[in-house]
Amino acid sequence: MKINLKIGLLLLWLSVSIFGFITTAHEKPTSMVWGFYAHKMLNKLAVFTLPEQLIEFYKEHIEFITEHAVDPDKRRYAIRGEAIRHYIDLDHWGKDAIKQLPRNLNEAIVNQAQYYLVNDQDTLLVFDTLQIKENQKDTFYYTEQFKQHFTVFTNGIAKKSLLKWVEKYAMSTYDEVEWIVSTDFFSDFISSPTRSNYNLHIIDKYSPHGILPYALPQVYRRLVNAFKEKNISKIIKLSADIGHYIGDAHVPLHTTKNYNGQLTNQDGIHAFWESRIPELFAETEFDFIVGQATYIDNISDYVWKIIEKSHSHVDSVLAIEKRISQSVPKDQQYCYEQRLGAVTKLPCYDYAKLYNVQLDNQVEERFRSCILAIGSIWMSAWTDAGQPVLNITDFKNWNPGVLNDSLSVKTINNNIRIHE
Repeated sequence: MKINLKIGLLLLWLSVSIFGFITTAHEKPTSMVWGFYAHKMLNKLAVFTLPEQLIEFYKEHIEFITEHAVDPDKRRYAIRGEAIRHYIDLDHWGKDAIKQLPRNLNEAIVNQAQYYLVNDQDTLLVFDTLQIKENQKDTFYYTEQFKQHFTVFTNGIAKKSLLKWVEKYAMSTYDEVEWIVSTDFFSDFISSPTRSNYNLHIIDKYSPHGILPYALPQVYRRLVNAFKEKNISKIIKLSADIGHYIGDAHVPLHTTKNYNGQLTNQDGIHAFWESRIPELFAETEFDFIVGQATYIDNISDYVWKIIEKSHSHVDSVLAIEKRISQSVPKDQQYCYEQRLGAVTKLPCYDYAKLYNVQLDNQVEERFRSCILAIGSIWMSAWTDAGQPVLNITDFKNWNPGVLNDSLSVKTINNNIRIHE
């Protein structure tokens, strides 16, 4: 199998040379998030980790899966709620966040949300937010203002009861901007003849800090269903998407609130690590022989472990760049190149080489891990779907044009931070 894998990769690189998969310098984008260049390469190389029963199917659609590896990035600017799927700011939630954060997204949202009862005259904060922070156990306590307006049976609500209520009555109306819920159902907790004059306004304080490890299993379940249905359009579309999200999960700066070094006077480090280094060194120095895809029995745990590993590199990503920036003369750090008809400031080759070496080939390690993870997740989804036979001859006349291109979606979301 290793021989077949090496042959496959050799053929891939021959196709690279002939058909120009790897872009020339003036074609390489300056965008973030592994860069379009890296995302496409990761998806393409992942195909060659697949077992015999899958590889021919994926090779048949390798062009689409490669080119559409960047669709989720395009959607960040077009679809509300997409941007937060690309990261999670673990350090916002404290030193032990990876261990303490709920693995259930609804629970995480309920725990951190603010709840207001609103009408034309009043806006009442329902729960004491200070006590919520100090008492992360099992009860939300009412504010004094709230208790003065309503007859309540207890001093607060058990977290489990509130979660159950929110999942039953509120999640169906979730909106990251205007999450309004009728209080007709709130009689479980309060008693007042005027309660029907109020609506409950819930402000999600959790999701803005990223939901990447929660979003990935959701996309995975959709891919499993697509395999069960043998829906070719959905399979390749979701395969391309999930490859992108796995790519983001492997980037250390997608796990921190200091995502672009803006908190440590290191603006631009995001693109330096995830775009510039792969563009300069992936073709000539990275080892792409990563082995065969393997079955993953718990996708959620698997994704959280990837996030944990990525986050463990954040300190070195920042500290090493800071150190070399203080030792290399300023005029030798950044150079100017012609990109897409414009002169662009980029880390110089020698400076990027030094950073990559000082990182002890960290970018390559995350790159290799990502390739194998993408292939393993594709294979696991197919396995969980019952290993359906995908006869490529059934899809020869399939028209990829039936899938919407992200660029055709009207832009409605301009409030995007640089690494989302």
